[in-house]
Amino acid sequence: MRFQFLLLSAFSFCLLAIPAHAGQLASWKFDAARNRLDFKTDAGVQPKAVMLFNPTRLVIDLPGIGFPKPTITQKLTGNFRSLRVGLFDGGTTRLVLELQPGYTMNPKRVQFTGENPIDWYVTIPVPERGSTIPTLSPRPTLPR
Repeated sequence: MRFQFLLLSAFSFCLLAIPAHAGQLASWKFDAARNRLDFKTDAGVQPKAVMLFNPTRLVIDLPGIGFPKPTITQKLTGNFRSLRVGLFDGGTTRLVLELQPGYTMNPKRVQFTGENPIDWYVTIPVPERGSTIPTLSPRPTLPR
């Protein structure tokens, strides 16, 4: 009986030591011609987004989604400066779309569409030259 208890205790300890499996960012692509960012994960996610300023950028967080690589920066052209993808904290991958200096966009017009819980695209309004627009968080939505 005592041996079974020790065996069960050792097994339970091993289970607690195994980290919980988080999803991963499987792919992403920014299409400048359509002002659209597509991304896919290997587990369901509910993205969160906010506009930040100085410099102006759209920040998209993917809670519960890991990114096993160092931060990747993709240089862009036109009204967008760059797209950065990396791990924000231990359990959130962050995508940052930075605009060129002097450009802004209306965050109310940023649209998230989830084709399903792992396939998402973000339609981004054409950036405009001008003053800063107040920060509002875009709301992602899944189809019904």
